[in-house]
Amino acid sequence: MNNNIHLLLSQLKKVTVKGKGQWTACCPAHEDRSPSLAIRENHDGRILVKCFAGCGAAEVMEAVGLTLSDLFPDGNKHEMRPFAFAQVERRKAHEEANKIQKEKLILAMCDSRRKAGEKLSQQDLARELQAYKAVQEYEARRENEVV
Repeated sequence: MNNNIHLLLSQLKKVTVKGKGQWTACCPAHEDRSPSLAIRENHDGRILVKCFAGCGAAEVMEAVGLTLSDLFPDGNKHEMRPFAFAQVERRKAHEEANKIQKEKLILAMCDSRRKAGEKLSQQDLARELQAYKAVQEYEARRENEVV
């Protein structure tokens, strides 16, 4: 038995027993009001976590202050699948790209309002500057990654 199962379950909300070695709970990696996280302890001591909203195992574990190695008996890191880390990186990149799209939309809205002759408030100007800086930083990082 993996002792980390008790530690994991103690960090989760709305934990419900679904069977021997099986639970559901609210996912700590996203705003979850109804349980979307399935937890299972295998016969070999491995802990499986599955968020049906799409959060990865690394994100779930990080949200409760644990690591992927805590899912394995004695923290056997060699048992972890390499694609789990790649999956987390892809998701982070996707989330960052979505955030930058929103920032670009803010810039376009400010530009459109200016072209329509509207004067932007101090709050709007501050938000526009924030969006501009976020886009510039993102594009500079992307440019450095390509090189």
